[in-house]
Amino acid sequence: MSTPTVTVRPAKADDLPEVHRMLIALAAQAGRPATITPRVLARIALEGPAARLLVAQRDDSPQRHPVGYVLMLVGRNMVAGADWGFVEQLYVQEPDRKRGIGAALLQAARAEAAKAGCEGVTLSTRPETDGSALGWRALGMETIEPRYAAE
Repeated sequence: MSTPTVTVRPAKADDLPEVHRMLIALAAQAGRPATITPRVLARIALEGPAARLLVAQRDDSPQRHPVGYVLMLVGRNMVAGADWGFVEQLYVQEPDRKRGIGAALLQAARAEAAKAGCEGVTLSTRPETDGSALGWRALGMETIEPRYAAE
C-alpha cells in the first residue's frame, strides 16, 4: 500500500459536513451516539478561540474532501503551569488508515500548539478505538497511567 501525500490545513466551513460525518464514525467506534450538531461543531471549530481544527486532504485524490481531522484545544495545564495543547479527537477514515495520515495530523497539531505558545501536547484515547494506543506509541507518544474518567 503506497503512502499518499497529504496537505494538512486549518478547516474551512465547507469541510465541516465531512468532518461531522467522521465525528459520527468516531463516536460509533466508542459505542456512543454523536450528539454534536454541525452548527455547534462550526461554532467550536471555526469561531472558538481555544479550538484548532485541522484537516488532512489527499493530494492525489480528485475528491477535495478531508480524509481525516484532528481537533485540538489550547488551554492552561494547571499541573504543568503552562499553556498546553490537548488533542481531543483524531480520526482518519478507511481506507486511508495506516498510511501516515494520522502522523501528519499529529505533527501539524504539535506545530500549531507550538505556534500558540504551548509547551506540549497531550492526547487521550479509548482502548476500543481500533488500536489507536499502538499508533500513538509508534509516533513516539508516551503512555501515562492510570487514567480516570467521570461518566
